[in-house]
Amino acid sequence: RRALINLGAAVLLALPASTSAAEPGEVRAVLESATWDETAPFTREDFRRLDESDDSRFYDDPKLVQHIDDAAVASTTSFYSQLFASLAASGEAPPRPLSVLDLCSSWVSHYPPAGTGPPLGRVEGLGMNAAELAANPVLTGYKVQDLNRSPALPYADASFDAVTCTVSIDYLVRPLEVVAEAARVLRPGGKVVLIFSSLPY
Repeated sequence: RRALINLGAAVLLALPASTSAAEPGEVRAVLESATWDETAPFTREDFRRLDESDDSRFYDDPKLVQHIDDAAVASTTSFYSQLFASLAASGEAPPRPLSVLDLCSSWVSHYPPAGTGPPLGRVEGLGMNAAELAANPVLTGYKVQDLNRSPALPYADASFDAVTCTVSIDYLVRPLEVVAEAARVLRPGGKVVLIFSSLPY
């Protein structure tokens, strides 16, 4: 539930300024008063795609492109800056560098540039293309893995202060398993953030 409450704020903050949306407080109130099923009301069939061919075929060649516009990039980076500052302020004093996992990562993570926010220590990226991941300047390490084939994350329990997935969760056919894994690798008090885009691409 906490992850979904944070998700509501993340989605709103990631929208361009021109987009009309509810205030973050309104979304928080709705999510906090919602009744959640103990088990998700979905089956594997609910996540089937028209094209069930191997995703690795699409990701064989690097695609160094932005999937959201400049305003959304700026909003996302601003949100991550606030998230990291909040996590650093709620932790140890003096704060240690944060450990962050970027799921469905690529050549850019939309994190704030070095020196503009709390220090990041370990920044792991997990994505589908090694060349894209190698080009990402914020990553200190990365792994290539198809989460649609293997949703188990290759990291120890309680490894990260934050787990992020930017405009990619909707490509996963086993999202419930991936989010459960994200919770497993999260440290107590950490945050899982999923940011969505309304752009059709």
